Amino acid sequence: MILRICATFLILVPLISAQQTFGKQLKHVVRWKSLDFVFPSPREREQALASGRFIPENCIPLDMDVDYNSNSLRSRVFVTVPRFIEGIPATLNTISAQQGSSAPLLEPYPSAAIQSNPEDPRCNGIVSVFRTTIDECNRLWIVDTGKIGDRRICLPKIVAFDLRTDQIIHQYQIPANQLMCDVSLLVSILVDVRDPPPMGSCSNTMAYVADVLGFGMIVYDMARGKSWRVTNKLMNPNPDYGTFNIANESFDLMDGMITMALSPKNPVDISTSDFSFNSAYATASRPRPPIINDRLLFFHALASISENVVRTSVLHNDTMWEEDVGASPQSFRVIGRRTSQSAPQAMDSNGNLFFGLLNQMSIGCWDSTTNYNPHNLKIVSQNPETLQFASGVKVIRNRKGVEELWVMTCRFQKVMTGTLNMNETNFRIQAIQIPELLNGARTCRTHCPGC
Repeated sequence: MILRICATFLILVPLISAQQTFGKQLKHVVRWKSLDFVFPSPREREQALASGRFIPENCIPLDMDVDYNSNSLRSRVFVTVPRFIEGIPATLNTISAQQGSSAPLLEPYPSAAIQSNPEDPRCNGIVSVFRTTIDECNRLWIVDTGKIGDRRICLPKIVAFDLRTDQIIHQYQIPANQLMCDVSLLVSILVDVRDPPPMGSCSNTMAYVADVLGFGMIVYDMARGKSWRVTNKLMNPNPDYGTFNIANESFDLMDGMITMALSPKNPVDISTSDFSFNSAYATASRPRPPIINDRLLFFHALASISENVVRTSVLHNDTMWEEDVGASPQSFRVIGRRTSQSAPQAMDSNGNLFFGLLNQMSIGCWDSTTNYNPHNLKIVSQNPETLQFASGVKVIRNRKGVEELWVMTCRFQKVMTGTLNMNETNFRIQAIQIPELLNGARTCRTHCPGC
């Protein structure tokens, strides 16, 4: 159904009434009061409930992704349910065609067996997954934290699935010496395929993994089977923004770097292109030599309002980082500040960065060819009921080549305050085609004739 709502773009302001709804409203895909899962039989479900292996109130979905391309006859939606605590039957799932009492069931992916014994010390299964990413090679990437709550069961590992066969085609265990003891929690993975199809073999792939509690990043070179740790003060939380106020509920959370997004692949050479994002960062003391396939990696901490950036060519210098994990601090820059904390973000092929604004219960957008400041940060959708804590944000290209914005919300403030009511709708997946969201424009920039 086409939404017939005025496409209003708002300049971000610090205070917006919690009762206001603005912009295009995202379209409902699925919603749950609580999660339920596919079990082999009703008896096994009852046994899982009785044993504590399935505790419905502990199951909080955090992220989603969409597979449009592995099978022309069907699409599927992936949902992650991190093991914050015991009682999670499966951490990586697809939305099943089977219906529960009021919503679709989640089906363990690629199977229940690989997730059924997360405390197995042999570490052959999947323990806990926060977020996923699907690349242009039809691979689903996850980073398994290896933790249940604060307990380290296994070392974290990067895993890639072939979505055509649903088989694991690549695994890499992150070395213990690249972690902050038992503190590290690897929650987000971003993948850059540098030799994509149809001409490339998909082997030259870099992965960037956010360590939300260790305040750092793991960079992984798939071709070489090697990773290294990168740290910078901008990956740390800011105590001034460790308190979250969402829908009249407040909680404290000092989480560091949580999300990343990459600039578009074109233009290839950032240093000689028209692509600029901030005059302070774009101006260098001396000209930079061209670097093929260089991109900008945008990132921020959860307990922060700053958006930051670094060139991927800097992150790829493994020799420098192995000598000093805090090397090259001048390569990391603050490009601007929001008026609210934000969790995940995603960039489309036109350089529009979409992100959840937690306090405003809205989706923001920034045209990355402009300065990152309140004038250029737009609210493109706001709904105080359906956009409470956007925990998953993805830009996904559908089969017709149109980019879509997908958003998962989980009312995480109620999880943190202990007020989650399983009789209310708590978890939602919503989506909208980006051309519709931006009213046919290529950019969310204000006053951009012809854009």
